[in-house]
Amino acid sequence: MSELRKYTVEFLKVLADPTRLEILEQLRNSEKNSSKIQEELEKSQSTISKHLNMLVDNNLIEFEKKDNIKYYKIKNIDIFTLLSHINSTVADINTEKLKDLIDIDRNETLS
Repeated sequence: MSELRKYTVEFLKVLADPTRLEILEQLRNSEKNSSKIQEELEKSQSTISKHLNMLVDNNLIEFEKKDNIKYYKIKNIDIFTLLSHINSTVADINTEKLKDLIDIDRNETLS
């Protein structure tokens, strides 16, 4: 396997976690410290710390220390374009499944 493919696989693994995606979304419009992220996501400090470190290690976010507190921010805003394309592709691929689920939900609601 080529080095690029290894990096690509690792990158996709990082994105394949709901908590990390939620953290990215939290940082979309503003920088935040880990306590604020922890509070907003209602996750433990250790969980948030683990995920923040993974996002930093994979160059998706960066931090700046202010008064000994780390403030995290998105390193490259293009990540949201990529995530949007992924969401669109997943929706396109799964259109029939999603339609069937909506129909089931609608029928259960009417019952």
